[in-house]
Amino acid sequence: MTQATTDKKWFDELVLELRLRQVQGDAIGDAVASARELLADTGQQAEEAFGPARSYAAALELPTAPKHEWVNKALCPALLGLLAFLVFNQAVVPWVRSEVLLVSPAQAAFLATPLVVIALLPLYITAAVRRIWVLIALVAICVVSGLLSGIAAPTHRADAWLELDPLPWLVGSATIMLVISIFNTVRGLGAGDDIVDPRADTPRSTGMRTRAFALISNWLFPTFSLAVLGLAVALS
Repeated sequence: MTQATTDKKWFDELVLELRLRQVQGDAIGDAVASARELLADTGQQAEEAFGPARSYAAALELPTAPKHEWVNKALCPALLGLLAFLVFNQAVVPWVRSEVLLVSPAQAAFLATPLVVIALLPLYITAAVRRIWVLIALVAICVVSGLLSGIAAPTHRADAWLELDPLPWLVGSATIMLVISIFNTVRGLGAGDDIVDPRADTPRSTGMRTRAFALISNWLFPTFSLAVLGLAVALS
């Protein structure tokens, strides 16, 4: 492995570790630029000069965002959007069929599982980012619980815990998803916390690919909900 490849891997790990510590983007840019300048002067490899990226990141005293700020900015909207998406999925078929929405305790428990997984994300987000198998396991739990909630849905009123009119839940959940998507899109148009190299003449602009990915992510729930609605109408 060449020195350039090794150093790139080290710097990628450094940026990740600083992000996990909620260090602000401009401070990360300064730290990376300073490290690169020192390596250019000494000719050393990054790990040889600074040690492991995680240890070096922990030793730096850099300005950080308020503790758990990302919970309010990202996690809470995502949690609310997921809840609305799950409710929409449960209400769309009964509404298309002009039936009542039946809910059982087991169905409610399976629906609550993804919400609990995301709500507890601050406890294990570091492990999920550093170890891909943890992230895969969490996604698998959410997917399986979503499938099981459909299986556990009662087919007879005698088996139901609750009987609800699906239309208010359908309209309410769709409205929540649209509001969250619009809010996230508008917020994304503002100044972000990009990592800027202070050595550059101009600030680094966000690429079209990054902007497109952010836009698609903001509208995932409404897009999937529209697909579910179309499928339900087609199958009815």
